[in-house]
Amino acid sequence: MRRARRSFVLRYALAAALAAITVPFIAHAAFGDEAVATPVAQVFPTRQGIGIVWDEIDATGYRVERKETADWQDVSGTLTASTTTWIDESIAAGATAEYRVVATSDADPATSQAVTATRVAEAPAIGDIDVLALDANRGAGFTWLQDETAGPVTASAPADGSRTLSAGSLKVKLPAFVAGPGIYNLPQTAVALTQGDRTCTTDGVLRVTAVSYTPDLQLETLAASLGAWSCAGSAITAMVEIRYQSAIGYQALSVTPTKLDAGRVMVGSSKAFAVTLKNTGTEPVQFGNMAFSGSASPDWTLSRACDLRLPAGDSCTATVTFEPREGRDDYWARLVIGDSTALHQHTVEMVGTGTSLPKAPQVFNVMSTYRGLTLVWQTWKSAGGTPVRGYFVHRYLDGQEKTQWVDPAPDGQEWVSVADPSPKPGTEYALSVVNEIGEGPTGPRVKATRPAAQIALTDGKPAELLAAVLAGYVVPFVDPRGSIQPKEAVTSAPDGRSLAYVTSNFDKILWTQRVQPSEVGVPVKLWTSPTGSPITHLSWSPDGTRIAFQSPENGTPCVYVIAAAGGTAEKVACDLTSPSWMPDAQTLVVVDRRLQGDDRFTRIQAKPGGATVATLPAATAAADGMPVRVSPDGRLVAFGSERNVKLVDFTSDKVSSSPPLESTVRSISWNPEGGSLLALSGNDQMFTIYTDRVDWNPIKLANSDVPGQRLDMAWQRLGPTIAPTPAVVGPRASIAFDASALLPGTTFTCSAGGTTQTACTSPYTATGLRSGENTVTITATEPDGRVTKAFRLLTADDTAPVARMVAPTYQGSTAATATLKVSATDANGVAAYDVRYRRASFAGPYSAYVQPWTNTTATSMNLSIAAGYEYCASVRAKDKFGNIGQWSTDRCFSRPLDDRSMTTATTGWTRASWSVFYYGTATQTTAYGKALTRTVQGKRFFLVATRCSTCGSVAVYAGSKYLTTVNLAASTTQRQVLIGLPVQSTLFSGTLTFSTRSTGKLVQIDGLAVGRT
Repeated sequence: MRRARRSFVLRYALAAALAAITVPFIAHAAFGDEAVATPVAQVFPTRQGIGIVWDEIDATGYRVERKETADWQDVSGTLTASTTTWIDESIAAGATAEYRVVATSDADPATSQAVTATRVAEAPAIGDIDVLALDANRGAGFTWLQDETAGPVTASAPADGSRTLSAGSLKVKLPAFVAGPGIYNLPQTAVALTQGDRTCTTDGVLRVTAVSYTPDLQLETLAASLGAWSCAGSAITAMVEIRYQSAIGYQALSVTPTKLDAGRVMVGSSKAFAVTLKNTGTEPVQFGNMAFSGSASPDWTLSRACDLRLPAGDSCTATVTFEPREGRDDYWARLVIGDSTALHQHTVEMVGTGTSLPKAPQVFNVMSTYRGLTLVWQTWKSAGGTPVRGYFVHRYLDGQEKTQWVDPAPDGQEWVSVADPSPKPGTEYALSVVNEIGEGPTGPRVKATRPAAQIALTDGKPAELLAAVLAGYVVPFVDPRGSIQPKEAVTSAPDGRSLAYVTSNFDKILWTQRVQPSEVGVPVKLWTSPTGSPITHLSWSPDGTRIAFQSPENGTPCVYVIAAAGGTAEKVACDLTSPSWMPDAQTLVVVDRRLQGDDRFTRIQAKPGGATVATLPAATAAADGMPVRVSPDGRLVAFGSERNVKLVDFTSDKVSSSPPLESTVRSISWNPEGGSLLALSGNDQMFTIYTDRVDWNPIKLANSDVPGQRLDMAWQRLGPTIAPTPAVVGPRASIAFDASALLPGTTFTCSAGGTTQTACTSPYTATGLRSGENTVTITATEPDGRVTKAFRLLTADDTAPVARMVAPTYQGSTAATATLKVSATDANGVAAYDVRYRRASFAGPYSAYVQPWTNTTATSMNLSIAAGYEYCASVRAKDKFGNIGQWSTDRCFSRPLDDRSMTTATTGWTRASWSVFYYGTATQTTAYGKALTRTVQGKRFFLVATRCSTCGSVAVYAGSKYLTTVNLAASTTQRQVLIGLPVQSTLFSGTLTFSTRSTGKLVQIDGLAVGRT
């Protein structure tokens, strides 16, 4: 039998149901009032057969086709355009078939996608089990759901694609139809769970055992379980057993309690608790494994008194025993009960507290300043399972014990600190904790560490200085002399054994004071502001000899320098602020307001006038009043900029910035070893900033209960100090350093200019220094392993002087003595000269150099010259640092041979003797074609002859090559005249010939000079 229905209302309810279901047995487009081109079909089980429902489209009619084997068959015949559901009653029980709906119209027919359905072999029985049973699974975690079993169940008609089942305070909204028994993964849009006045949507798994619908689409019977795992406000999976007019029973288990608090149990005793399991379903429950989860501590044990099978309505009991082994408040366990319900397991969460006396504290810090110490330990919120009521600090000295009660730290404070401004030498300290049970054992005794570093602080009040350990805890500074004056600016000497500070009563006075672990010296007054103006921005030079500071003059900020030992303050310049020493101990970095345009960081000479050495590349500077500090190695300049600490260097225009502090930056102090700095903010909080990760959040130091502002600070530590060094050194320099602040047996390594650290002692000889600035690092390692450093920038000069020969300026002379003159240039001054010469005869090579003047300061010297030789002199210079320059270019000059050294190649020559001639003789003729010759080696030649009004001319040949004709005529008579001949491009070795080219005129030859250059 086949049935077709045409209910308009029912049709649209089905369409909404189809749109809501997202389960494997259907694939569809969204339904709605607006027709689509192709119908979408769905199947559902009825007692009469397989129901098919589809959405209405613009069609003249429909037919339902079925395929059980190979071909599609029309099984419905023609259906009207208003028909949207049909039941196939002809399919055999247990058979499976595919169905599709064909919509016919004037155009081509439209066919739905095929859907598959199986008619159950036997229709489900209708029974009287009508219940919704919610297992909230409360032991598995947080949930607002409660266990509830309620009936009878009311099933609503389909509406908006869903159907609601209700019983008691429970409502379960599900898809209006499912295709039959099976497992359906439902999205959050398809399921809603209500209990009382609270509702949640949830993803879920619906396991259907039996289901049937009536031909008019009402729910006839249903047996299913719903697992819901994403209900808002619930962190667990809840399970709902659903029975509607069903003959199929169900399993349900009630566990009481779901959460168990054992409370406080003293260590050494135990406490037992019962866990009741009750079968609240209609079918027996089978138990599997019942045990604690793997993360449970052995302090929990289980005694099981339940059989493997629990009949419906029966109960059984398991016993849990809590026996803590130590005092603590975080015992936890989870009992897991494996069972055959749809949840598969139930859990019971258990907590308990073991109570005992507190344990002995193992971490207890004694942090020293130079004169006091701070006891520090981590806050104990609870101990031995109960809240901590306080602590006892135990002091041991000379066999006596004294105790001090300390209250617990306020909420939110992680550490407890106790200041001891005047500890007695030799005291040992220990800590015990007190809880609600009593006082626990005392921890190990701790001695004060050697005081080697602290943070010196000023607070501007009429009080002594403050000191803080490097972790930040402040200890009042006890000065037995009672120097109770308000103190503001402060700085530390490089060896860490003295402080300079400013007092601010009516007068503003700069003081120094010896402050070291072994003593506190008498304050020494260095300088009083003549106008009562503030003294700020103190900076102690790295060689320990001078202190720079800022003080205004007629409202203009000025920078001064004063000897640390006392004396007159020397004004460097005005319109400068925030001085900080460079590690050369010669120059300062300041904010320079003398420039055109914006203020800039400049490096200036720490001398009157403040001559600029360099301007830092970054176009920035600190605002007035903000701190500026150069790093110990001179690479970086740190300065305050509102709430940030910024860094610039000397090589780039990059500006790095820390994240903001809690308030305006008030003070900066570098770690004397470099690498990090302290920053003090306007809310009196100190921070550590590491320069290699300046963009990380600053590390906040501890803050103690010592009241008052923190105006300024100085990182004070015992370390080596490099003694004063010259402004400029050579490539080799002796560097003395002082280590009297350190322990005996301290060893040192030194490096300079980037060389490897090597073992050294004072004075350290640095070698291989290059021109420019070189960083010297002295590293001290004390016997206790403590490492400290000192840095010095040395400006070195390894550039040698450039020397030159100034005289003689001639290339040839008949004089028997030549005056040599030398000069040289050097940036730092010439100390001495070396002068040498070599010579060559008229026909031979050069001799080796002779150096008659070595390390002479003379710039003029006389050299005896032999006839017939060329001399070549050169010079080199040495500066005051021992840099020796290169030899200069040779300056060459010749003294002639006498005419008697020349050969008369023809007759007709006579020799005249007269004192006016060179060496008293001359060779002469008035005839034409008369020749003199001389074998020579050279490139440059000078004929020595007489010039006169009646003198003739002579031709010159080099071998057979004609060189020139020399005209000896002159208006006046000139003796011993050196006449240069054409210079040869290559060395000539052979015979020079001089042949007269005049008749009746005097040719008087006096000598010949030869040069190889």
